[in-house]
Amino acid sequence: MPDTSKPPTPMPNRAPPGLSRRRCLTGLLVLGAAPLVCRPARAAQVVDASVQLREALQAERQPGIAAVVVEHATVIARAVAGHADTERRVAVGERTVFELGSVTKVLTAMLVFQLRDAGRLALDDPLARHVADLPPAWRVVTLRQLLSHTSGIPNYLDAGNFIGLMPTSPTPRTLLAMVSERPLDFAPGTRHAYSNTNYILAALAIENAAGMPYWQCLASRLLAPLGMDDAGPRTASDARPIADGHLLLNGHWLRPPPMGAGSGWAGGSLLASLRDMERLAVGLQGGRILPADSLRAMWTDTPLRGGGTAGWSAGWEVVDAARGIVGHGGGTAGFTAYLRHDAPAQRTTVVLVNRAGEIDPKAIAERVERAVLATRPEPV
Repeated sequence: MPDTSKPPTPMPNRAPPGLSRRRCLTGLLVLGAAPLVCRPARAAQVVDASVQLREALQAERQPGIAAVVVEHATVIARAVAGHADTERRVAVGERTVFELGSVTKVLTAMLVFQLRDAGRLALDDPLARHVADLPPAWRVVTLRQLLSHTSGIPNYLDAGNFIGLMPTSPTPRTLLAMVSERPLDFAPGTRHAYSNTNYILAALAIENAAGMPYWQCLASRLLAPLGMDDAGPRTASDARPIADGHLLLNGHWLRPPPMGAGSGWAGGSLLASLRDMERLAVGLQGGRILPADSLRAMWTDTPLRGGGTAGWSAGWEVVDAARGIVGHGGGTAGFTAYLRHDAPAQRTTVVLVNRAGEIDPKAIAERVERAVLATRPEPV
């Protein structure tokens, strides 16, 4: 990839000298975060903190960044900063489209739970009940184990093929073939290990249960009902205002390849705008995606055979079990994102950034949320 040099907008510190390509890309592969109980919480006085949120975003000094904080199905802060196109100085807008990376997995898990609630599948169904022509060791893996990354099925995506695979659009079966002859990494249900292959398999199960292609199912069950009009995979004739991605690698700013619709598929190929993610958060809190009991189940930590828990629920990482916070991060070659949900407070924070490499979107989400909450009036 050609070195595009530093973008004209202020950027974060360079990567440490000698940072290896493998170390940097490995950090991008963990696209993810988790579980808990929905407990009623008294809504705080609503104070628009968008000015404070914008100041917090500007302090992050990213090429382009957008964030929203939603509480009790009400937007309490929404802001953007930086540029979608740093060369032409095109500012980020609320409808600028970003690659979500593995935040896509959250929506895939929501589809599984919707189909479960409709009686079309069960979380403890063996994979073979919904997907044919699988390696024998994969057939007994359950949908629950796929969603919580406790299946032991190897990850088709690694530091060696990450950049090369990103712009391509292989079929789901092609992705599975990349690891189908490898043994399981561990016995299903005994450990946790993040694997993008899990969500390729989960999406094939969705297609079987829903009777339609994955992207069509996602659009009909989630994107269209929630009004997520800008959301969808990248297409050859895409006319949406998609931000340019940036990659910091070995101290250099590179122009990374775009994310293809097939390379991450149901595990990482969704694109969306801040407005889309706001509507997702509102729908999540307003009961338009799943009922409260299903949300509790989706956010419950996964027990492991032999004791302990995975630290992951169905599609979410359990960030802080004691406080009821779950989340999921996403990373592509040029973008990072984070979706954080505080179940007891009914508060969701979303951050979208058009930059990858040496960046911690989870920490950014925590910082901008604190900036917003700091505007709250002191209790009387």
